[in-house]
Amino acid sequence: MGLDGNQSTDLAKYWFVFLAHLRIIASATGVFFIISVFHFFSLPNIYTATTTILAEQTETPPSRQEMLKTTTSTDVDEYYGTQLAILRGLKIEKMVKAELGGDSEGYAISASHIRDTRILSLSVTHLKPELAAKIANKFAEIYVRESKHENAFIGQQILQLLPGSPEAVLPGGSAVVSQGFSKQEFASSLNSVSGDPQVTQLLNEKLGIQSKLTELSQRYGPEHPAIKDLNQRLSTVESDIKARSETILSNVKANLAGEANITNIKVLEEAPVPKNPSGPNRFRGILSWTLIGFCASASLISFFEYANQKVRTKNDVISLGICFLGYIPLVTEFLKAKNYHEFPEEPDLVRVLKANATLADAVANARTHILFSMPYEKSRRIMLTSAIPDEGKSTVAALLAVSLTTLGRKILLVDGDLRKPSLHNYLGFRNDKGLTDYLVGAATIDEIIQPMRNNPLQLITAGSVSRNPSELLASERFRELLDRCGERFDRIVIDVPPVLYIPDGLIVAKIVHTGILICGADMVNKETIQEVKEKFDSIGYSFIGAIINRADFEREGYRYKYYGTYKSYYKPR
Repeated sequence: MGLDGNQSTDLAKYWFVFLAHLRIIASATGVFFIISVFHFFSLPNIYTATTTILAEQTETPPSRQEMLKTTTSTDVDEYYGTQLAILRGLKIEKMVKAELGGDSEGYAISASHIRDTRILSLSVTHLKPELAAKIANKFAEIYVRESKHENAFIGQQILQLLPGSPEAVLPGGSAVVSQGFSKQEFASSLNSVSGDPQVTQLLNEKLGIQSKLTELSQRYGPEHPAIKDLNQRLSTVESDIKARSETILSNVKANLAGEANITNIKVLEEAPVPKNPSGPNRFRGILSWTLIGFCASASLISFFEYANQKVRTKNDVISLGICFLGYIPLVTEFLKAKNYHEFPEEPDLVRVLKANATLADAVANARTHILFSMPYEKSRRIMLTSAIPDEGKSTVAALLAVSLTTLGRKILLVDGDLRKPSLHNYLGFRNDKGLTDYLVGAATIDEIIQPMRNNPLQLITAGSVSRNPSELLASERFRELLDRCGERFDRIVIDVPPVLYIPDGLIVAKIVHTGILICGADMVNKETIQEVKEKFDSIGYSFIGAIINRADFEREGYRYKYYGTYKSYYKPR
């Protein structure tokens, strides 16, 4: 099954995030790699010696319930789990240290049961291969020795429970008779007896005879020849069972009394001195740390990227219910270049727009979205604003106005930011008389409209400083000015102050056709834009859309992913 559209988009986002921060991820990964190389090659070699031990289960005094049940896998697991705990226990460790002295320092021990066998594996790791083997063999030696002592103690207990021995007392002071079975029953329950093939055959024969006796007794009396013959055979079989059991028990007693040196624990293979180091695995360690560095850096970047609530991309704008109109790159980066000086008669902003195809195409793309978003009559008065200062609204207003003149239209650019005017600086105009002067009656309309040299664009600057700009913009005289200018020009572009805490934009919005919100890339939070949108919605006015300004195409090409595809069109042939 293929990925749906949303999954594909998410994967693409992660891929572009990865590409955009490739240098950071590569640097972090490189740091982890270098540190891991120094760390793992500074570690000394370690050696591991391994010995194997055969551990057979022994017969222990059973309870009545234990006599009736068979050995299960759980019993086996418990037995070998107990043996491993003894092997790694503090008692044997103290004995090893007592016998080896200073040679028993700085080691690590591990032990395990080899599955489906009766073998225990004991491994000791040490910086010196000789000591690793010496300590492993000493652990095995003491474990076998202690097991013999334990077997001897258990053997004495079992010996007291066999027929012909004195009455035994189990640990805790409880007599065997209190356990509910006789010595004869205990002897019969031993594997040595019950598991003997000859005893098993005789018991089966006894059962057969008893069965026949039961059957014949229903028809004949005790003096019948057949009954007598079966009783004689039964007596013979019982005598044979008793004789065979006594023989077996005699051998068991001899073993338990120490007449035969038999133990259930023995060393299968002593640990040889290792020739090659077992660690550290430098290649795997370096690879692991390098992968950790890569994954950690990539994860952190992804987390901070998507935890960031600032407006940066088209999707951020659309998620707020605002139409996206395009990206405008960071103009100051283009002003640092030298290729825009080929138009010495025009202001820097106009020259860089003409000289740089990337900037020109971005502005033209935004212009096209604006013109196609609304009918001509509904887009003749365009207001540009932003949520907070320094998002570049005045720069975008100037670029958009200049770009609109290339379509053969008469364009008027009005600096309505009476608090912090800047358009006259960007476009090389005087600010002697402007909008403020007209609104207070100190200048005529012809005096405030200034034509740009070598360009059809005309501008009304902000003019003199005013203490009450909101009142001036709300005046009927400002409305009349726009009406009169509408007769002379095809479109009027008005730059107004940021609207988050200044009401000027809300005032102007009531007398223009449409508005454009300028969002500085990675400068303003979505919550702030949402608040601005709600302010305009409350007066029944909606933005035609938003432009993301100050987009760094070179550094953050993943956000403006098609820029990289079209870069080849900007190169001269």
